[in-house]
Amino acid sequence: MPYPTEENRDENQGVGRLLRALNADHTIRLIASDTTAVVEGLRVAHDAGPIGTLALSRTATAVALMSATLKERQQVGIQVNGNGPVGEAYAIADSKGHIRSTVMHPKAELDDGAIDLPKGFGLGRLTITRQLDDGSPYRGVVPLVHGGLAEDLAHYYLSSEQINSAVSLGETLVSTGVEVAGGFLVQAMPGADDADVGRLIHRIESLPSISDLLSTCPDLETVVQTVMPDAEIVAEQSVELRCNCSRENFARRICTLGADELERLTEELEIVDVQCHFCRIQYAFDREQVNALLYGARMYDEAD
Repeated sequence: MPYPTEENRDENQGVGRLLRALNADHTIRLIASDTTAVVEGLRVAHDAGPIGTLALSRTATAVALMSATLKERQQVGIQVNGNGPVGEAYAIADSKGHIRSTVMHPKAELDDGAIDLPKGFGLGRLTITRQLDDGSPYRGVVPLVHGGLAEDLAHYYLSSEQINSAVSLGETLVSTGVEVAGGFLVQAMPGADDADVGRLIHRIESLPSISDLLSTCPDLETVVQTVMPDAEIVAEQSVELRCNCSRENFARRICTLGADELERLTEELEIVDVQCHFCRIQYAFDREQVNALLYGARMYDEAD
């Protein structure tokens, strides 16, 4: 399957839904998202195998849920670094629910042929990075405790932000792609009654998986009510694949290679192809275009 190009970049863009809800006394919040189309778009763009699709799904759904906790102009990123065959997976979302995600080895496989994300990631760490209003980053790092990301994210919230949380992430893969994908995040807010939180967590533990809920419930609203029966939905927004790459950005990056390297490229190649590792869009620069960038490269060399 060919990677997307500048001409067809909008064909595989997925759009999902996200709901925010509060319990009756507004002390527990629930964020739920259906990311099926988003994850399928990522699978297609990365031409990912089953384990790679799981890595893309979990990171993209996790940042989708976390995006609902952001203020305007903030961003959140999830990075998983493991010693398994998947390697690194990374996803970013902003407060508008615009998501991009990538995985180092999208076609990773296990020796035994199993589709097992924790084994695919192996031992490693989970890094959460929040870009605040002023552009400064806040970073929290925890070891992977499970590798499926739901328990890992709950562990991060408890250990790094002291927020008692329950997280569910999941998907169903079929021969044709992603049938359903999504997740929910439940968090205790200031003033929450420990007994109420305990009862809700016990209820969540008795529920079917999020992929089963998305498959059997008629809509995301029903999923919310199933997880938290006294939920009051307070907001809805879309979540969608939206990469900020552009030909202009890559032209500037090519300039940073330096004049000597660009001259070598124009001698050896008719076309210089570069690719965004998030959306996999390929940008092609012909010899004439690369020569036009030499001026910028020389300015970059002089600045150094």
